[in-house]
Amino acid sequence: MTKTRRRGTELEAAIYQATRDILNQDGLEQLTFANVAERAGTSKPVIYRRWRSPFELAIAAIRDQIITENHGQLDEVVLTGQSLADDLFQVFERFTVSIDTFNQALVIAWFRHSDQQNNPEVKDLLNSVKQIDAHAIERVCQRAQKRGELQAGTLPRDLQLMPFDWLRYRVFANEPVTDKTLHLLIDDFLVPAYQHALG
Repeated sequence: MTKTRRRGTELEAAIYQATRDILNQDGLEQLTFANVAERAGTSKPVIYRRWRSPFELAIAAIRDQIITENHGQLDEVVLTGQSLADDLFQVFERFTVSIDTFNQALVIAWFRHSDQQNNPEVKDLLNSVKQIDAHAIERVCQRAQKRGELQAGTLPRDLQLMPFDWLRYRVFANEPVTDKTLHLLIDDFLVPAYQHALG
């Protein structure tokens, strides 16, 4: 029986699912464009035209899973808190769920590639992640400013990104991120720091 040729979003979904299946079942070393094409029922040229390397494809597939499971990117979360602390907790709780989606194979890949300063995939990923993280904090601060908790202005970039870097380290180091951990980060560090910066 001849297979129906898939296109567009259907084909992309099949490629991402094949990529995740290989990562989960066989590991990063078996993630090649040939293996993905075979499992997804497509051809290697289709994949070569879209992604520069298996590592870039792996990142895209995992990010697709995160967005699907969380119904959007981190900076698109619907904030419902009644205070700055509430909104921050909502963002970081969602963030830790997202980062847990990265399995051990991908964490290893991250560190293996991160020391290659000229690696374009790593640069693009880092820039994209930082932009999403910073935008999430900007939305939280805008809500706090409307409530009168913070004065007008924009937090320094390092202060926007610091909590995400800290939480990533804890997850990658297999250190627990509990509600108590998040409240410590928010109540004892971030809220006073934000009020100092935008007081």
